[in-house]
This record gives sequence, structure tokens and C-alpha cells, in this order.
Amino acid sequence: MGNATKNICYRCGATGTSREHFPPKAFFPKGGGIQLKTVRSCQKHNNEKSDDDMYVLVQVCLNAASGDNLPKAIFNKSVLGALKRSPAFRAALNDGAEWMQNGSRRYKVDLQRMDAFFDSLCCARYFERYGKCFDPHDHEMNHIYLNFSSDDPEYQVDLDNARQWMASFFQAFADKFEHYKSAEIDEIVYGNQIADPGGHRASITIAHSFYGSFEVISLLTRKKHPFLAGSPIYDMP
Repeated sequence: MGNATKNICYRCGATGTSREHFPPKAFFPKGGGIQLKTVRSCQKHNNEKSDDDMYVLVQVCLNAASGDNLPKAIFNKSVLGALKRSPAFRAALNDGAEWMQNGSRRYKVDLQRMDAFFDSLCCARYFERYGKCFDPHDHEMNHIYLNFSSDDPEYQVDLDNARQWMASFFQAFADKFEHYKSAEIDEIVYGNQIADPGGHRASITIAHSFYGSFEVISLLTRKKHPFLAGSPIYDMP
């Protein structure tokens, strides 16, 4: 990353007054001197997403927690405290939740908050990789949450098709992916794979994995600008 971009906000290009961890520190156990990735951020884009960070951490832990594994420990140490301190937050998570006959619990997920979190995570990864802010005029960003399910048959069919398509995609382009894993404790907290054979001028696929079990696919699809018609820019299928 050039010196010209070292001190600007990864989201908007304003002066960067703080450092933004990606993913947030809340996803990691405290202590241990873990070296986490950061980008510069303005005050607005560092502070406004803290509530979404905790919301997503809850969703990830609920899906990944098992026995005495790391997400279960983080849920007990970090999430439970946040739920006790904020009745409004607890009520929002429980809104529409219901117990199933098999003993599991079904609950609504605020996809707008999930998308806001993964938008920021992808923008940070984009800025780190290309040394420039993500431009929504150039790419459309969408996220597929592979751990979620729905009562909507059409949505569920699309999700199942996405799982199958991505499995084939990763196999076909295995040599095109760059892999990143955050510092390992006893378990890998976060990792991603990014495929961008055409660089930032083409479509980009980012596969996120939290605690080895919560999987999200982010599609940064290149928009077809009129001035690019007939251009040889490579675009992912």
C-alpha cells in the first residue's frame, strides 16, 4: 500500500484518525498479544458499526458454539455480558424466536445488520489488497450466509443452489485463491479465501470462515459500465 493511502479511511478516503480491526477484536479471546490486521478509519466509520459487530458475533457464536470450543467460550465471556447490560439488545434478538419440537430454537436474523458488517469487512480486505477504497459505482456487493435457512421455499432453493455452485467454483479455481488465516489460538478464529484473477477491475469472490464452521460468501460483482463495452477485462463467471 502506497504512502498516499496509509493514512486515509478505508471506507470513505477521509483522514484516518484511528485503526479498525478486521475482523473486530471481539471475535478473538482477550490477551495473548494476538497480531490482528488493521486499516485506518475515520471516527464515523470506526464507531458506527460497533453494535453490528456484536450482533454478528452473537449470530456466529449461536451457529458455531459446541461443547467447550472457542466460540462457546467467547459467547459466555463476551456476549452474555452484553445481553445482560442491554435489555433492548436482548429483546431484539429474541423477537420472533420460537422453540422447535426437537429442542432447537428458531429465530429471525436481521440480514440488513449482517450485510452492513460484511460490507465493512470486505471493504477493509479490499483496501488492504488494492490500496484504494471500495467504490460501489464499480462493484455490486452481495453476501450469501451458508449457515442460515429459511421457511421461504424460493430463498431456500437459491441458498442450496449457491452452496452447490460455490463448491464447484472453489474446486475449479482452487489455484486462483489467496488464503489468509488470522492468528491461531487452539482454533482458527477467522480465515478467508479471495479469488480475483482480474484484480480490482473484475469481479471478486471472498469466502469467509469463522471458527471453521460459520461460512459466508461475498460476491463483489463488477458492474458493466458503458465505457467498458468490448473491454478484454477478465470477469469471473
